[in-house]
Amino acid sequence: MPTFTPPDTIALAALRPGDPSEKLAAAIGPRWRPPHPGEGGWVRYLERQFSFAARLDRDGRIGLLQFKGNFDPNAVIAGVGMRMERAAAEALEPSLSIAQNTVRGGDYAFGGRQLTKEIRLSVDVAYGKVSEINITNLAAVWPDWRELKIAPPRLAFNVKVVPGLKAPGSQVPQGWACGLPRGITPIQWPLSIDTGFPLEHHFTVRVPEPYRLKGPDYVALAVFSDTQTESRSTPAMVDFMHATLDGRPLPEEVGPELAPFLEHLRNRHPMETRTYDLLYNTFAFIWLTQDEIDGPECLPPAPIETDANEKSDLPDYLKTSAAERLFGWNGKEAFNSEYYLHRLAGRRPESRWDLLELRVTQVSNDPNAGKTPIEFDGRDNADRYVPRFDEAWEKLGLQLAYDDLQFGGTLMHGGGIYVSSPFFLAFHETMGQPNLAGQLAQLDLLTGIVDY
Repeated sequence: MPTFTPPDTIALAALRPGDPSEKLAAAIGPRWRPPHPGEGGWVRYLERQFSFAARLDRDGRIGLLQFKGNFDPNAVIAGVGMRMERAAAEALEPSLSIAQNTVRGGDYAFGGRQLTKEIRLSVDVAYGKVSEINITNLAAVWPDWRELKIAPPRLAFNVKVVPGLKAPGSQVPQGWACGLPRGITPIQWPLSIDTGFPLEHHFTVRVPEPYRLKGPDYVALAVFSDTQTESRSTPAMVDFMHATLDGRPLPEEVGPELAPFLEHLRNRHPMETRTYDLLYNTFAFIWLTQDEIDGPECLPPAPIETDANEKSDLPDYLKTSAAERLFGWNGKEAFNSEYYLHRLAGRRPESRWDLLELRVTQVSNDPNAGKTPIEFDGRDNADRYVPRFDEAWEKLGLQLAYDDLQFGGTLMHGGGIYVSSPFFLAFHETMGQPNLAGQLAQLDLLTGIVDY
């Protein structure tokens, strides 16, 4: 069995903004992976297991440290420990000035103090205990996508689900929702970080040329995720599968409970990115060539069940596919034209792998195409992005709407913004039934981050 060394939490707690990335790498240990050029300096792959994240500034030095609820409580951070009682934190550090959070309500509070002129310690308190600690260099300059010398997209694109289920294998040149992926093999089918079971394929969409960040040969994107309502995971599985995110090389051998999953990781699709959302559900994205999307459909591999995932539930979609779930979670609703999803389907599925065609159209009147979205017009609005719910937007008098998915442009919802470049797509649950809690998912094609 491989031994997976955890990061040194005491060393992580001792880090401060201004420290070089080498010091961060030493504290993280074998899991260290420097940020990819498009990741904006973020080191996020320890969030799930160790409740820690960091961000490097433009000079490669630490600019931000984040310690969250399950971080080692024995590792003291600037005099404060995670899950420390509020009264104890205030006694140790009276200058924290912890006050009630008027936005979130009475069970939440926050405070902070200056460690130096430019470095700020912030502390969040939930239900009487320290729940998050951030240390920030307020003067940090962050890496920016513009430094990559990539031409920004000049147009946004709308993607609409065409009503009417089609048979598996139908010709759908601009993409499809529900159904099966094409051009991959069963061993390349992405697996859940939590359970090791195959993720559900939600959609494959032809990517407009300005958004093809992997080069002109990669013309489409296949999107997969966990659709479990809830499933138990094991630490061994989660730790092993996290090698898809951090910097650890794959082990030469593992025990029999992990051996089938090691074989999968050794044969991953070369253009796959695996990540997770804010609830730590696994998402995966595969960039595909024209030959691949013209290739045969791929059935999901048989779920591998070993001691490593014996307490995990099999994926729901293996019992009720996305096309079938257009008719309720169990797929058994009778057709009713008053229901939107039924009208979208047009009929009950004749095959569990029926699909819905996608239609991609250019949007020529979106003033925010090629601009990085922000939530309000502030000092960091270098692109002069106009938020949808800003007075400046109302003055434009535009009639603009997007359907089921969009590439770039104006985010039309009233929620948070989680992308940090103009190279993004945003999609709804109508795109193959991902579990998004009814929200608009945002995928940054540069960072690989998905959230909603």
